[in-house]
This record gives sequence, structure tokens and C-alpha cells, in this order.
Amino acid sequence: MNRIDKHKLLFATILGLIGFTVNLYPIHLFANVQLILGNVAYVISAILLGPWYALYTAMIALSGLMIAWDSMHVYFLFGIEAIFLGLARRRDIYALYANFGFWLILGMPLFYLYLSQFTELPNGHVAFISLKQGINGLVYTSIGSLLIILTPTFWHFKDKIKDIQRRTFNAQLTYTFALIITVTLLIAALMFNNQFIERHQSLLYSNIKNSADNLAASTQSYLDVHSQAITNAAQWLSLNDHSANEEQILLSQLHANYPGFITMLLADKQANIIGASPASLLRQHNTQTPLNIAERDYFIEAFINQRTFTSPLFVGKGFGNDPIVAISAPLYHPSNVHEPIGIVEGSLDLNQFKLIDEIDKHNKHQTMLLIDKNNRIIYASESLGLATLSEFNYSRPSDKYISPYPMINISQNNEMAPEYVYASVTLANGWKLFILNPFRPLAKLVENMYLATFAILILSLIIAIYLSRVVSSRLTLPLENIANKFSTQSNKSDIDYAVDNESPKEIFSLFQRLQQSKSQLIGYQLELEEKVAMRTVELEHANSQLKALAEKDSLTGLYNRRYAENKFAEVQELCQRSDEVIAIALLDLDKFKFINDTYGHHSGDLTLKAVAEQLLYDFKRNSDIVVRYGGEEFLLIMPLCNALKIEEHLDNFRQRLAKIVIENKEDSHQFNVTTSIGAVLGNGTYSTSLEDWVKQADINLYQAKHSGRNKLVFTTLSE
Repeated sequence: MNRIDKHKLLFATILGLIGFTVNLYPIHLFANVQLILGNVAYVISAILLGPWYALYTAMIALSGLMIAWDSMHVYFLFGIEAIFLGLARRRDIYALYANFGFWLILGMPLFYLYLSQFTELPNGHVAFISLKQGINGLVYTSIGSLLIILTPTFWHFKDKIKDIQRRTFNAQLTYTFALIITVTLLIAALMFNNQFIERHQSLLYSNIKNSADNLAASTQSYLDVHSQAITNAAQWLSLNDHSANEEQILLSQLHANYPGFITMLLADKQANIIGASPASLLRQHNTQTPLNIAERDYFIEAFINQRTFTSPLFVGKGFGNDPIVAISAPLYHPSNVHEPIGIVEGSLDLNQFKLIDEIDKHNKHQTMLLIDKNNRIIYASESLGLATLSEFNYSRPSDKYISPYPMINISQNNEMAPEYVYASVTLANGWKLFILNPFRPLAKLVENMYLATFAILILSLIIAIYLSRVVSSRLTLPLENIANKFSTQSNKSDIDYAVDNESPKEIFSLFQRLQQSKSQLIGYQLELEEKVAMRTVELEHANSQLKALAEKDSLTGLYNRRYAENKFAEVQELCQRSDEVIAIALLDLDKFKFINDTYGHHSGDLTLKAVAEQLLYDFKRNSDIVVRYGGEEFLLIMPLCNALKIEEHLDNFRQRLAKIVIENKEDSHQFNVTTSIGAVLGNGTYSTSLEDWVKQADINLYQAKHSGRNKLVFTTLSE
């Protein structure tokens, strides 16, 4: 990873915090289907900054999703997605195409594997959730990519990743169309699906609620009719004093009129059964030990509390061990209507509830469940597989399944997914009637809709890419033709690249203007070439002058110190290879300051020029280098010289210079000038540095100055 850039890190942090805030509030669509848009943050980071900054942004943004979902898998799965998008960006792969490949090849399989291994979701839900997450990934990737395209600030973001190769207009236009179509189609499909699902759920629950109300009314009516029947029977039997045989006959007649009771019985005030219908029930029982029902709540409520009572479900005894719901009422003596003498009871036929269940069968998925106030099952539709008299156990689905309607699990209490959508009604006696509709058919409908959405999306993307390429080609081909026609490198000058009448007006106008300007451009080109040629000659002349100024002293015309230092390396190397000697002489004009102060600076300049002329005259070999070393100092570099005669030659120059008369014509002054010379002679191997040679010559010059001036001190160097 490259060195961390603080500006990129700050930008990635800001994006992550925005994504964190948005991810705290996923958009709920259906049940556990949520749309997460905070991941747009790391999509933008991946496109602009690359994989590692994208991963950093993702870790911040996904913390919000972690709080909302309470699942660590978000860091792993979406972290891989962020790195994948960043690496794809480095390879110039568009984010939407890369993300589509990621979810199809890697994302959805990994998500499916995680859900199937580490969650308790049913297998039927796992595939759907994985598909839903893939669609969600395309949504936030498309939105992130569009935000970059539509935000000029991102265009000029100086630290963003640059394309390795310039993209074609065709490719850019195709991708833009694909993004727009993807976002539009997905959002429209999600909105349509959501509205359709909400409408379908509303109709479904309305149907369930209506069924619950209707069946509850039928059940309540059934209980009310039979409760009233027991009340009427108790009043009828209490009108007259009857013998035991007469009561048995009356009870049998009453039972015949109400077949909704399986059995009916009479009990005296000691709670002993004294009559039963069918009468055969008593004959089957041992009459020596009469059945006693004193502990039964239906006897207690009717006899002690003196009211008509519908009991909870219980297990019968004496006449069988079947589940029973009893309705009882008190009996009175005609002469005393305030003190009961027994009760009359009827045991409801629980199979009648099956008939009630079958009243409303236009929806084959709906089932009915009836429980008493003690939470025991009185009746359950056969498909529920619940036993009568068993306790009703249930659980609520996970909080992640958000629904405006109540949901419940019965047979799969440990499942995260809901099993039933239900509506319930509480009856007057405290019983509850449930109408249950399986949740799975609704979930299956949603799954099919999302699957259709995904299939339509793929098809639409293929069509969009094809159409956008056709449209962009229609736009770019005329531009390419124009470029070919006016290109100076075109090898097809004999082909007419005319724009046809179907081309856009702007392109046709551009073509006409280019044609009109071409001849003018050619004229300007010829004129420009002529001017360039003239300027080139002038520039070469100026360069020569600059070179001379850079290498020579402007007053004397001698080489300057810089030239000497640069040239000496070449001279030394030549003498070293050929084992030749080099003579270096350093000259300093005597009392030059006196000349300047006495005769003026103009006379000083004349003196320097006269010395330069004499030097050039006496040292005129091509190999000699005459240099104005600085001020009134001069330097002679004399390679390949005659070691036996160089000292004499230098001294002769000193003597001739002393005899030269220098005249300043402005004031008619005449004067002479002398020079002190320090010179050394050495083999070319002595040193590669001119400074070392000059240093030795300067020592000799110093001696010449202090020995009376106008002297030559000459020594030979030893290596």
C-alpha cells in the first residue's frame, strides 16, 4: 500500500461517517427485506481513492449497519466488496460491471453459505435473501457511480485515481445509459414491488380478519344458542315437581331437540348424577356407586353461583375420557326459586366446530384455531396438526421480520422466519379464535417478484448496452469521419468522409466550419513556417552570441574563468594519455589600482585590453588558452609546450609588456604597466583539478610580488 495521504484519509473518513449515519436506518421494504444505501459511501471511495481507502470507509459505514442488524458478517462480506470495487477501478473496470460480476460470482454464493451455515433461516428463505442482497448491491453501486458523474466536484478531485487508458466516448456513453437505466429500473421495480406487496398484504389480512370475525360470530352464535338452550331447559324443568322417571323422559326429549350436545345430564344438590341422555349411559354405569361431579367447575358455577356457565375444555370421566366443554344451569323447586336443587348440563359436540371451520373455505390456505381461557386447544384445523386439549404453545418471529400485521410461529418455534400471519377474536366467554394464513406463500410471491426483477434487470442491461452502443456509434462515427478527413496523418485522402443528412445538426455545422477553415489554416501554416524559419536563423545567431558571452570576457575578448575550468579537464586528459607536460602561468598586473586611481577607470580598461592583445600575440598556438581570470589577473594554460623554452618565452613576454606605451587619447596621458608572473610546469598526471595547478602558480606569483614585482617565478612540479 502506498504512503497514506492525509487529504484522502480525511475524505474517506467523511464518506464513512455519512455512510454510518445512513446505514443506521435501512429502508424497510418487506418482512426482513431492507434497502441499505449507506454503502454508497464506500462505492464512491473505491472509485475515487482505490481499494484500501474504500476498505477504511467501509469499516466506518458498516458499523452503522452492524448496529442495525447486529451481525458481524457485514464487515466480512461488504469489506470484500469494497476491496473488489477498488481493485477493479485500478484496472479501469466500471463499478457497475465490476459489482454485477462480484455478486454473481462471489457475493451471493458467500452470502448463501453464511446464511445456511450460521443462521437458523429456512433454506427457502436463504436463496431469496441472497438474491435480494445482490439486487441491493447493484442499487447502491449505481447510485454511487451516478453521484460521481453528476457531481462536478468529483471531476476535479485532484487526488482521485486516474484512468490508465483514455476511455472512448462510446464506452462512456454506454456506461452512463446503463447506470441510468439500472437505477431507474431498480427503483421503479422496488417501488412497484413494495406497493404491490403492501396491497397484497392488506388484502390478505383483510380477508383473514373478515374470516376471523365471521367465524367468531358463528362460534359465538353456536355457544349462545346452546347456552340459551340449557337456560331454557333449566327453567322448564323447574316449573313443576317431577318424579325421577319423568325427569329422565323430559331430558331425553330436550336432548333430541338439541343434537349439538353429545350428552346431557341432571345432578341433584349432592352433585350425584340422577339422569342422563342418552339414557343408556346410566345403565352402562354401576348404579350402586352414583357418579359425583361436585369438584367440576360447571357444577360449582351453576349450583353455588347460580348462573348459566360455559366451562373451559376438560377431560370427561364416568361416561368416557373425551375432551368436553360443558354448559350448565341451576335447577329450582317450584315452591322455592332461590335455592337450587341441582343442575342440568349439556356437553357440546366439538365436531360442530369443524362445520363452522368449513363455512368459509374460499381461501384454502386459511386454518382455524379455537382455544379456551386456560390456553387449551378446543379445536384446530386438521392441517395444523394440533391435538385437542393440548396447551397452545407459540412464539413470535424475529424482530428483523417487520410487518404491519401480526405473525406467529406454532410448529417451528425456534425459526427466525414467521410461519403464519393471523387475526384473532376474543369471544364473550374468554375463548380466542385464530384464523391463520401461512406466511410462506406470501414470501414465495415476493421471491418470485424479486427474481423476475433480477431477470428483467439483466435483460434490460443487455438491451441498454446494445442500444447505447448503437446510439453512441451514430454520434461518434461522424466525428471520427471528420477527424479522418482533416487529419494530416490520414492515408485515405482520396476518400470522401462527407457527413450525411442523418447526422446531427451540430456535427454537420462543425463539418462545414472545418471545411471553410481548412484553406485558411493551410495559409496560416505556410506563413507560420516562413516566420519560424526566420526566427530559427535569428535564434541560432543569438545562441552563438550567448555562447560567446557565456565563455568569454566582454571587455578583453579573452576566455573567462568558467571556460577555463570546463576546458581544463579535456586538456589534462589529453596530456595524461600522451604523457605530455602542461605549463600554467598566473599573471597579476603591478600597481593596477594606482592606474585606475591616477588615470581613471577608462585607462584601466585600456590597460586590460593592451595586455590581452599582447597575450594573444605571444601565445597564439591553437592549444594555448588565454584567460582573464579575474580583475587584473590573467591565466595561461599551455599544454604540449616545450619544457626547455617555456620559461624563457614567459619572461620575454614580461619584458615586452613593460615596454608597451599605453595612451589614453581622451586626456593624452601615457603610461606603462608591468606584470608579476607565477608559473609552474608539470606532467599531465599531476592533477585533474585546475585549482591544484593554479594554487601552485599562485604561490610563485606571491614570491614574484614580494621580490620587487615585474618578476617571473617558475618552478617544476613533482608528482
